[in-house]
Amino acid sequence: MKKLFAVMMIPIIGIALTTCSTPKLIRGLPLLKRVDFTRVQPGNGTAAPDGSLNADYASDTGTSQGLQNFSNLQNLKSAESRTVDSFPGKNILSAIMKAYPDKVKDLAFRNGDWAIDINGTWFCWARGRVLPENLRDDWEKYTPYPFYSYADTLPPIRELSDEEKQELDNRVKEREENPPSRHPGLYNALWGVSDRSSSWEKVKTTYFFGLKTEIHRELLEDLAAVEEEILTGMKTDDKLRRFVESLVKIDGYNFRNISGTDALSFHSYGTALDILPAGFNGKQVYWLWAKPNFPEWYSLPYEKRFMPPEAFIRAFENHGFVWGGKWFYFDTIHFEYRPEIFILNGMRG
Repeated sequence: MKKLFAVMMIPIIGIALTTCSTPKLIRGLPLLKRVDFTRVQPGNGTAAPDGSLNADYASDTGTSQGLQNFSNLQNLKSAESRTVDSFPGKNILSAIMKAYPDKVKDLAFRNGDWAIDINGTWFCWARGRVLPENLRDDWEKYTPYPFYSYADTLPPIRELSDEEKQELDNRVKEREENPPSRHPGLYNALWGVSDRSSSWEKVKTTYFFGLKTEIHRELLEDLAAVEEEILTGMKTDDKLRRFVESLVKIDGYNFRNISGTDALSFHSYGTALDILPAGFNGKQVYWLWAKPNFPEWYSLPYEKRFMPPEAFIRAFENHGFVWGGKWFYFDTIHFEYRPEIFILNGMRG
């Protein structure tokens, strides 16, 4: 995807732009290898041994920064209220337009609220939801997509009061019993997807540090740029180099719903990646996995969580990918392409 991020970050030393199966080398550096015409059938799952390991649920159940710093129960309001209160609808739609300028053609005030034109279809702001214009009055049927606070640095972790702990437990149980239902139209339109078959048509097989994965074709250049930045850093950063050498698998495209919901995971669009090393050295990766052994998983210090090197995380963030390790409901191996989140949080222009 030709992105606005290119003008805001470290200059890219070289990106493979060829569409053939042999990558072009620029300035002598090894680049991300593409296999544009070879398909690999998607697997049955990703990293999660017992359900999905996905950013969507994590970010929907709590904002990354807001919940890390909450000081009273007002910050444990519903996702609907948080979305509306955190960012006005016009700001969200404007951020989407800036993040996907080749797809969002217009932003206008229509029929009493703000709306965007995505490739000829109008989507309106409907009380925290972004819905096709003909469904704006059915907003109560759907849960909002998360447009959340995202911290530039690791948010502080603090102990919760007994009342806050109970409220949080109740909230998680409520989510399990009444899972969210999101209308898929917004991201379907942005990524050109309508069902499993159409999503697969958008996927390309590629290699990230020699590991095969499948991503949306429009993100091939973005992922190549991430790899290029990391390769440059590895020349002087031994910790970064050792981490990259420890990677054994990259889980990308996997058409599926978020576990326990009828909402599509971002893996379904090929816009999310799970980065898997050979081992986690006894550290915690995902809040739901940690929960059985650590009932107060939200208070786990960062040193007990599996953490990629900061330079690795920053390379992804510099090219529009949020990292699940900054979420309250943490998922430290997960990255997903959400440039609108950075724009909303004032981290990009």
